[in-house]
Amino acid sequence: MAFDFLQVPEQEAVWVQATAIQQQMVALLQKLDVPADHSRVTAEILTFVSLHGVDTHGAGNILNYCAAIEDGFYTIPQRLEIVSESETTALLDGGNGLGFVSAHRAMELSIEKARRYGVGTVTVRNGHHVGMAGYYAMMAGTQDMLGFAMTNAVPVAHPLHGSQARLGTNPIAFAAPAGQERPFLLDMATTTVANGKISLARRLGVPIPAGWAVDAEGNPITDPPAARSDSWTMTPLGNSHELGGHKGYGLAVMVDILCGVLSGGGFGAQLQTGDNMTWTMAVDIARFRPVAEFKAQMDEMIRSLHATPAQPGHKGVQVAGDPEFDAADIRREKGIPFQPAQYEAIVAGVQRLGVERLI
Repeated sequence: MAFDFLQVPEQEAVWVQATAIQQQMVALLQKLDVPADHSRVTAEILTFVSLHGVDTHGAGNILNYCAAIEDGFYTIPQRLEIVSESETTALLDGGNGLGFVSAHRAMELSIEKARRYGVGTVTVRNGHHVGMAGYYAMMAGTQDMLGFAMTNAVPVAHPLHGSQARLGTNPIAFAAPAGQERPFLLDMATTTVANGKISLARRLGVPIPAGWAVDAEGNPITDPPAARSDSWTMTPLGNSHELGGHKGYGLAVMVDILCGVLSGGGFGAQLQTGDNMTWTMAVDIARFRPVAEFKAQMDEMIRSLHATPAQPGHKGVQVAGDPEFDAADIRREKGIPFQPAQYEAIVAGVQRLGVERLI
């Protein structure tokens, strides 16, 4: 699994079955007046993310969303509204509610349009954190479609050669189904690393590699910062011009355009903490060629990549999505690992809200 040094040590972890934590999250959200269908969608996404090893974006964050609801940061129940629409496009207002709900509906609409017209794309304004962008891309992938999902965020990264943050981590996700092989699932930040990994390193008390973040003078920092400030920024993917930093920088701006400018919700520097605008697209493979033929060729390509001789010191070549699917294979049986303090905090939250304990 990528970044093994950021994983909760197995001997210290509290393991919880996926069905149990999912039901617990539904109960917590419904206690806070989140409608049943919105609670189900949110809990399902957070559980999927944790099952697939992306702990920085998964079920361990449920209390953060609960606190935002209790503080009135989210509008609950939220009202999703289609602001404008054509056969293949739509602008969706997320109603200042849970980002999972609005992004999920955006991809549903994209899939519905793709099924009718071959392609569908929806951009979301007035939205919030959507978690793992790859989940929404996979929604299309499971329907024999190509899936794209992106989301922008408040600035944490500098433009190449800049000394102040102007861009979010602005992840890009793409999913394509295969036949006998597992799907191709690319889910990447346009920064050198996702912001959540720096936060996780801080919680685990481990240093971060040089190159993930720099101080205001551009010097690498290895002590993970406690909070966002003007004293440090994350680096664009590639970090330097010589290593392709202009590509990560350009991709981050592209995400801001598709998510923030196209929706009118705002690009990174215009967003407030907690704001995230989202863009989704689904493409019906059958409009190009028979799906079975596409999947068979995907299998050939994936097998070819896996068969590439590995460099010395490496176990083998992986394809995007392999680490996540490997984690899911293990966690479906063993459960989802939580840091003890994180688990205890969720239990305390359950008790405080007077919800039945299910974990």
